[in-house]
Amino acid sequence: MRVAFYGRVSTEEQADRGNITGQVEFARKYFDLHGPAENIDGYEMYLDEGVSGTIPLEERPEGARLLADARAGKISAVYFYRLDRLARSTQVVLNTYNELERLDVSIKSMTEAFDTATPVGKFFMTLLASVAALERDTILERTQMGKERKAREGCWTSGPPPFGYRIGPDKRLVIFPPEAETVRLVFRLYNEGMNMVSLAEYLNARGIPTPTASKRTRKASTGLWHAGHISIILRTAAYMGEYRTMRRSRKKRNPAVIKVPAIVSAEEFSRANRLLVENVGAARGSRGRRYLLRGLVYCGRCGLAMVGNRGGGGFYYRCTGTVNHGRGKSCGNKQVRAADIEQAVWGDIREFLKRPGSVLEKAMSLLEQESVDVDPVEQELGRVEMAVEEKKRARARVLSLAARGMITGLEAEKELNAIAVETNLLNNRRNELLSRHLQSRAVRSGPAGVDLTLERLSRRIDGLAPSGEIVRLLVERIVVDTEVRDGKRVSRADVYYRFRQEADGG
Repeated sequence: MRVAFYGRVSTEEQADRGNITGQVEFARKYFDLHGPAENIDGYEMYLDEGVSGTIPLEERPEGARLLADARAGKISAVYFYRLDRLARSTQVVLNTYNELERLDVSIKSMTEAFDTATPVGKFFMTLLASVAALERDTILERTQMGKERKAREGCWTSGPPPFGYRIGPDKRLVIFPPEAETVRLVFRLYNEGMNMVSLAEYLNARGIPTPTASKRTRKASTGLWHAGHISIILRTAAYMGEYRTMRRSRKKRNPAVIKVPAIVSAEEFSRANRLLVENVGAARGSRGRRYLLRGLVYCGRCGLAMVGNRGGGGFYYRCTGTVNHGRGKSCGNKQVRAADIEQAVWGDIREFLKRPGSVLEKAMSLLEQESVDVDPVEQELGRVEMAVEEKKRARARVLSLAARGMITGLEAEKELNAIAVETNLLNNRRNELLSRHLQSRAVRSGPAGVDLTLERLSRRIDGLAPSGEIVRLLVERIVVDTEVRDGKRVSRADVYYRFRQEADGG
């Protein structure tokens, strides 16, 4: 008869230590020794690595394959090293036994003597399953108690450390400078208005290692940044200096707060997470459209943010309170057409910049507040220029390979197109950084420098495309409300400029 051997380990760490290899070697020796006596003609291995023993057999990759073969009549018995390798839950053991017994497939332990063909054997199997479950629960309880004690001592207890940290000799988190620099860059660029997709593309163009590539984990994939990586970084509270453990404890244990070295300030973290909430709707409805007034438009009725939304054949800004989340709509404010409000605000800004008048003093004050520290800008500018030079070298290498016939023309074209896209992205970022660098220099040069900057901007404003950066520099907020005119519900927008005391309605 042909039989099956089932092996399992619950964690990748156990697999790395060779625990499942030991089970396999024992099984082979067992079949070589006892196979003839038990009429075993051959056997098939079914091995689940990193799978909990509390998961039903049919939900495990190899367990499901084993059951499929049993139903197809390919095996007559299932062997395992020990009953707890089959399962660590009494219910899972009994369910598996009942299913295999229905298929006329017996189960046998290689190290435990019980015969499920007799009532005593069934009782002994149930007893062993209960012991395995008790052992698992005891281990979990001791592990949890150890984690709680370590957490009270300030040690890291939650698995691999977040990107930007390493676990020090005292089991506390320490900052890992190369990754921490990337974390700070992610927060800075996102807070400046760069979306997660663009940010991921920029990091890829810079050749910055992803979290998996940086830590060289076994599951390191292509090494490319994705929006998901950025989202995880922006939501990780440890970066502002503290981390709460056991927040999802099923036993409702009190969370422990672990103090860790901060990588970004609490203000930067809070601002990024406010933007995440505000941008959810915009990202959902944008479909590739860039909303000029993103993060500036608020509802005049309920005070919530208004986000980009696509519907009815056009693009709009709508209040987030107008969506029914199961509790009914909390706001009845009318959505406003995006193109109309954006054209109106940009037109007003163009006229405003042509006649700045007496705003110079206020402009100077604002620019001083808005100007970033010169060092991060200069550092990023230097790294971007290095990345541009590396793209040039990469292009030369591809051309050289193509000339020598080591790659096909199609392969060369694909590589050159990818390099061109990343080079263009880097050049655009370099221009932005140069502009900010000049702005900082203008601030340091005093009112004359700001005056010259505004003068140059006013001369160029007619030829400039609408710029979100300029809008955010001049506009503090836009409040949209619905009013009735001539029996019709129409939208009214009040634009609050940073340099003016009054609001402009439109």
